[in-house]
Amino acid sequence: MTTTDVGSSVLLSMGNGSGIDILKLARDLTDAEQLPQQNRIETAQGKTEAAISSYAILKYNVELLKEQFNGLNDAQELATPVATSNNTSAVTVSGTLGSALSGSHEIAVTQLAAAQRNKSSEFSASSQSLNSGSGFDISVASNGKTHTISIGAGLDTPSGIAAAINASGTGFTATLVDTDTDGDNYRLVIQGPSGEDNAFTVSSTPNLGFHASGNQLTTAANARFTVDGIAIERASNTVSDAITGITLNLNAVASGISLQVVSDTSTLKTKLQDLVSVYNDMQVALTELGDPDSDEEEVGGALSNDLSLLRTVRDAMYDAISTVSSTPSGGVNSLMDLGIELTRTGKLSFNESTYDTVALNKFSDIVTMLSAGTTNQSAFSSDKQGLAFDAKVKLDTLMDAYDGIFVIRESSAADKLTDYEDRLSKIEMRMEMVYQSYVRQFSAMETLINTLNGTREYVKGQLESIANIGQDT
Repeated sequence: MTTTDVGSSVLLSMGNGSGIDILKLARDLTDAEQLPQQNRIETAQGKTEAAISSYAILKYNVELLKEQFNGLNDAQELATPVATSNNTSAVTVSGTLGSALSGSHEIAVTQLAAAQRNKSSEFSASSQSLNSGSGFDISVASNGKTHTISIGAGLDTPSGIAAAINASGTGFTATLVDTDTDGDNYRLVIQGPSGEDNAFTVSSTPNLGFHASGNQLTTAANARFTVDGIAIERASNTVSDAITGITLNLNAVASGISLQVVSDTSTLKTKLQDLVSVYNDMQVALTELGDPDSDEEEVGGALSNDLSLLRTVRDAMYDAISTVSSTPSGGVNSLMDLGIELTRTGKLSFNESTYDTVALNKFSDIVTMLSAGTTNQSAFSSDKQGLAFDAKVKLDTLMDAYDGIFVIRESSAADKLTDYEDRLSKIEMRMEMVYQSYVRQFSAMETLINTLNGTREYVKGQLESIANIGQDT
């Protein structure tokens, strides 16, 4: 090997510098250490967040189920009574409440309630001044009271008087009528509430003529009628207190009127069907949340490691749906007696035939069983309040703001998320220190290489000099 070959070999073995991006190398090595740790924490973080979302889903479904039971907790809302009249020209029904009892009633109307109506003297125009532009008072005496209606200055006209009476809040109204006759053709008509106790007299200066001969158009009168042979008298033709839960409209004098009242059991049927649907939807949600192989995105299988929670919720739901009423009646004790059945899959089914039979024969017992036959029950009452209330109490144990299972799980999950964030922050800080350490090490290496490169250049120069000496000879 020649001197030139030896020199070239040495130079090749020394290279041409590191050629390495030391910052990238430091980052890559840091990431190789950081990412597995970070990924593990972020995976756990994602699972915890999915669990929190799952808690929200379950709470929402529990609230829906509670709402269904709440709809069964008021006797007046369980069924809408339907009342029909065989003579709607004489008597109609404008409203029914859940308190209305099934049955029939015989009604006879002998007199309709009427309001007193009086007309004024005739006036030449709606804008005619009746008191030379000055204001004055109108006094209306009725039922032992005197009402004073003030007419403002410049408003002493038929139209101004009508407006003042209508705005007085006294219960009296006025209408300005154009009789369309030659000469004086405007009259005021004043009307009071119906009922004979509401007869009235009107006085004023100037005298408007309401009590001139022939100016009383109608006389105040009470409605007189009978219900099942019992004589009743009311001041209005709209009567809501003669038959419990029924509002009657008396339209004409007539007899032989038959009123039929039946309970619309379809309302309760719909409520029970909705209850079954909500219960089954929640069972589906529980299954998806607990199935690790679920295809449901985001929250599918999110609670597969918390079977105790799922079991607690399922048990509370079952207890609510299968509870025996605290107010059983007539052999109707539970929802199972109304056709609601638990299937092998854990879902509910509804046997409409069973319900229809029970509702036809024992509807009042159903109402008692579900709601204790009461309305607007207080949650603080010590009285027994029926199955619907009892079921809500069972579900409320899940939702308790202090020791309910959801608040416990949510608190624990929130603590975990805080811990994960803290750990990620610490990893980030520590890995930054590792990165800086790598940078320092590689910088030192680069300095060493640069030194070696300087030595290489020196040796290169020496070898080249030796090679040149050989060539000169």
